[in-house]
Amino acid sequence: MLVLEAPTAAKSAYPVIYRNLMTVGLLGTIYRVGEDAQTIHSTVEMTLEDAHGYSLYRTVAMAMAGQLGEALEALAARIEEEPQNGENKIAMAVAMLFGGDRGWRYWIDNVLATHADQEVREAAFGVLKYVGQQGRGVSLH
Repeated sequence: MLVLEAPTAAKSAYPVIYRNLMTVGLLGTIYRVGEDAQTIHSTVEMTLEDAHGYSLYRTVAMAMAGQLGEALEALAARIEEEPQNGENKIAMAVAMLFGGDRGWRYWIDNVLATHADQEVREAAFGVLKYVGQQGRGVSLH
């Protein structure tokens, strides 16, 4: 059966079935289907040329699933390995937000103060915008 892509769909280097597999793995993490999700994650990460982005999505999914300790531990290790990587710091802030940890703001402030990469800065501002839209439900400090 031929699956047609919508004309507005963004082009990706990965086939639709591969992206679907990534999605199932991330949803498996969120819905705590641990063993099956781990099998998918391992398979996907082994086949990616650069698994960094997917791995960040996975840690954020872990935080969404209530596995905050594991997510923060994984992100802390990434930040220690690559202290200048702003993407890791943004993911740390987002994971902390999901866990209700007020320390999230430190990571956003750090990115805004030390990173010149426009995409990373836009992501940091995006987190602040999201928090601002949530009103009283999220602590700004």
